[in-house]
Amino acid sequence: MTELTPTIAYLRVSTDQQADHGISLDAQRAKVDAYAQLYDLDLVEVIVDPGESAKTLDRPGLIRARQALRRGHAQERSWWSSSTA
Repeated sequence: MTELTPTIAYLRVSTDQQADHGISLDAQRAKVDAYAQLYDLDLVEVIVDPGESAKTLDRPGLIRARQALRRGHAQERSWWSSSTA
């Protein structure tokens, strides 16, 4: 059995309009789940920032994800946002 790598996923959309045009958080979650399964990743946490602009790194979910990585809660991270989906 392959050992799974503890991973944190970060999902984001900037606007409700983006979410309505195929970049929904549910669609991003499905992609993250498939990616995790393909690459033997254990999604220890999925952090979501709905309605947060990429113009700043001062986003609650992103801050939480970075803190969790620094504390060693995961070894990898997977970023999915409206601009990278």
